[in-house]
Amino acid sequence: MNESVVLIPVDAGPLIQELRLRYDPSARAGVPPHVTLMFPFLPPNELSQGKVDALAALLGGEDHFEFSLTGVREFEQGVVYLAPEPAEPFIQLTRKIGDLFALLPFGGEFGDTAVPHLTVTTPEFRMTRDQIAKQLERLLPIQSVADRGWLMVGDNSSTWTVVREMHFG
Repeated sequence: MNESVVLIPVDAGPLIQELRLRYDPSARAGVPPHVTLMFPFLPPNELSQGKVDALAALLGGEDHFEFSLTGVREFEQGVVYLAPEPAEPFIQLTRKIGDLFALLPFGGEFGDTAVPHLTVTTPEFRMTRDQIAKQLERLLPIQSVADRGWLMVGDNSSTWTVVREMHFG
């Protein structure tokens, strides 16, 4: 089943990419390190040129911003992630996309406000998660700039591809 996602790609370094390739199915399917703005986005069969252009216009109206990946966190499901600071620009972008397309992040499964994050691993074993967290903490903080978004289509069982790259401002 194909889905779509709007994300901000992040150059987070080779160790994070290596961990993601090992422990995150989306990385093996072609999704780079990123902070998700909206998942799921529209079903691929609903991605008309007009809707993609509307998304591009929204992101094009945003200013780029600097952020840092400052902490290793874990969701109760066992997902280990890096938390960006400040988080508010990501939250605001997610809200704007949600308002424009009548969507909630993760379909509303976790509430109407997404927790900005860069997923690193979804390991099965507690000991592995703890070891990974210790490795990650030594790398922080990681400085980055959000200056573009990607609309990607695909699924974790096959591959994800970039439909459109959209630059801020």
